[in-house]
Amino acid sequence: MRLIVVMAAVALFSSVGAAVTEIHDVVYRTVAGLSLALDICLPDSPGPHPAILFVHGGAWHTGDKRRLAPLARFLAERGYVGFSVNYRLAPAHKFPAALEDLRCAVKWIRVHAADYGVDPDRIAAVGTSAGGHLVALLGTAPEALAPCGNLGVSSRVQAVVALFGPMDLLSAVGTPAEAAVESFLGASAREDPDLWREASPITWASADDPPFLLVHGRDDRVVPYEESVRMADALRRAGAEAELLLIPGAGHGFINRPDTPAALRAVAAIVDFLNRFLGP
Repeated sequence: MRLIVVMAAVALFSSVGAAVTEIHDVVYRTVAGLSLALDICLPDSPGPHPAILFVHGGAWHTGDKRRLAPLARFLAERGYVGFSVNYRLAPAHKFPAALEDLRCAVKWIRVHAADYGVDPDRIAAVGTSAGGHLVALLGTAPEALAPCGNLGVSSRVQAVVALFGPMDLLSAVGTPAEAAVESFLGASAREDPDLWREASPITWASADDPPFLLVHGRDDRVVPYEESVRMADALRRAGAEAELLLIPGAGHGFINRPDTPAALRAVAAIVDFLNRFLGP
């Protein structure tokens, strides 16, 4: 079965015969004068389907929902409704604005589940780099942190896939990444170490967290792979389910080069993980 998944992953940028309907620029939230939008990939098969919230990277300062469109299309061909989301970026919008936006996006998906053939009890979050950090927070931090109104539904997700994301922001102190984290949070680690801890997914690891898949390249020079190792250990110690995939020779952002062995291995692991915990 795993070999079949790997072979399917080779077709990440090519059609596999399953039709997908794409809907672009659907506004899910208006806040601070900004209209935040998402793109939707719909499987051409009867629902209800599990859903995936895709969260792009970009050091919390840059990036766009289109970055993960190929992966969203690939998974839609396999029975998952994909929602690739934009969120507020630093430095204009500091933490916890981005997390609040993602909570609102999850709630929007649940409120509109019937419109898009979604099973509201099966929602995963997939993120890369800074997006990996944000989906890890979405999976671990209490909903009281950056809540999104009272829409009568939860912002909790049922599975998390975090690719090469920072999990303990204090570990960035003294590294080239420190300035980006400080700009994202609005305070230095010396000024407000509690804020840095609050914004770190590793702080919130607990037994009621959803299953996690953490994927990291061993040659990552931007976010050390030890971040994912430590997060997996913290989740397991807390009693949560955590799977860890470390890929030799892979650097930061390797999933964006889908024709490489590292990306194919990661995609195969993602499909296997989502199929086991959500089921298409």
